[in-house]
Amino acid sequence: MRVGLGMRRFLLVLCLIAVSALPARAAEFRFPQTGKHAFLVDLPRGWHTKPDAKGGLLLIPPADAQHAMLYLGIIVDDSLRGKPLEAVAAAAAKPSGVESFDKQEPARITDAKGAVHRGTAFYGKVPEKKGRFRKAKIVIFPLGDNTWAQTWIVTQPGMGYVEYNKFEAVLSSLTLAGD
Repeated sequence: MRVGLGMRRFLLVLCLIAVSALPARAAEFRFPQTGKHAFLVDLPRGWHTKPDAKGGLLLIPPADAQHAMLYLGIIVDDSLRGKPLEAVAAAAAKPSGVESFDKQEPARITDAKGAVHRGTAFYGKVPEKKGRFRKAKIVIFPLGDNTWAQTWIVTQPGMGYVEYNKFEAVLSSLTLAGD
């Protein structure tokens, strides 16, 4: 049976639509690459990363959705040993200008073995110029006597609910790894 040129084009278009409908493949990696504690990250397609000077990692969405950013880091600080999670969050937030937290709520993350680690999410405001601010959700998970995992979502005013939920989904997909 011979297929006409019009039918071939139609089938080609259907194939292209089917391929584009496949789920976006994520980039999977461990951060930091070495050390006893780390995050396992499934970074959605189109996102990229940028390390900072303090050993943390920014997770940056595609250009059309850059109304927020995610930040990951492992805190190791003997001066915070035995302190409550709020003190750890305050120390982590201090360089960004967050002076207090508006609210707190329980948070959780799993590790590669399926164990649940409980922590606390702290909500505060990162000051900007001219009295403006960005909202910060800082989540702290204890990992040892002097070690904590931290995750942040920092959003701009006016960020939509749908976009925020996409950030929350990336945050929720994180897993802890340990050596």
